[in-house]
Amino acid sequence: MNKAELINNIEEVIKQQQSQPDRLNGMLGLILLDCSAEDKWIEFGFEAKEWCLNPYDGVHGGIICSIMDTAMGMGAVALTQHFVSTTEIMVSYLRPMKGSKFRIRVEYTHMGKRLIRCNCKVLDSSDDSICATAMGSFVITESRAKGLRV
Repeated sequence: MNKAELINNIEEVIKQQQSQPDRLNGMLGLILLDCSAEDKWIEFGFEAKEWCLNPYDGVHGGIICSIMDTAMGMGAVALTQHFVSTTEIMVSYLRPMKGSKFRIRVEYTHMGKRLIRCNCKVLDSSDDSICATAMGSFVITESRAKGLRV
């Protein structure tokens, strides 16, 4: 897979999520910023909205975990062209996400026939500080038809 194909696959996944605006993945509104098919990394953008905030005006920890889980899963679907399901996620919260714009960078470390492993970090777009990190594992659950039926 080349970069253009990966971009197309990610855009198809995003399009599917946007078609379900009342579901969490659609509400998060992740957008593609950059990617590398060769090096197996993807970077998404996230803009925090009012509903994402905790009582202290930072992004809620559950939303942070969901952002990383969603970003890692979206990339796994785009890279493998298969449906995936999260089997494990470990999150470290390093500093409050007080800003409004963030980058989510996912690096895929293992792409097996059944299992995918990756690392993720959330960076504040204003100063590139790392707010949270995660390690995730995904299992391939179903083959997909051509056209990236997500």
